[in-house]
Amino acid sequence: MREMSRQSATAAGTGMVVSAVERAALSLSGRWLVVLNFFVAVFAGLPLLAPFLTATGHNGLGTFIFRLYSAVCHQLPSRSFFVWGHQMAYCQRNTAIYTSILVGGVAFALVRRRLRRLGFRPYLLLIAPMALDGFTQLFGLRESTWQLRVLTGTLFGLATVWLVYPVLEQGFRAMHEALGRERAKPDVRVA
Repeated sequence: MREMSRQSATAAGTGMVVSAVERAALSLSGRWLVVLNFFVAVFAGLPLLAPFLTATGHNGLGTFIFRLYSAVCHQLPSRSFFVWGHQMAYCQRNTAIYTSILVGGVAFALVRRRLRRLGFRPYLLLIAPMALDGFTQLFGLRESTWQLRVLTGTLFGLATVWLVYPVLEQGFRAMHEALGRERAKPDVRVA
């Protein structure tokens, strides 16, 4: 008898956890774009916050952000913007990439029902200028300008949103509908 009671309590606890996870997944699948845009905004904004913090005397925080972004960027001063007299935590091209991903994500929210996914070939065409600019500079064939780094980074960021976000939209919509149907089913328990 005690064993059955313990099993019932365990099953009830497991059912509550599963129900909570289902509710969270249902909520996230319906709000994925807001969540993603929020994280992109934080990721794109922190490098701008680093020079502001340093300029206002918060050197420790500014240095921490700068070091954190060294994992994703070379941070060469000659290829970086300076704001408030201090270097941003990532380069000009990354500034353009992540800012355009944020702008593209916000724009996607306005046109998500009407926008068709960008094909892979047009995507390659749109990102080719960045590859050409970056590789010719990397191999010492020429020196890029800040204008080219910003232009090619922006093309890359917007093209990536146009390629990826419609796929995410479709996947999260299907997940949301499936979870909604599952939660609408009556709870049938076998005793």
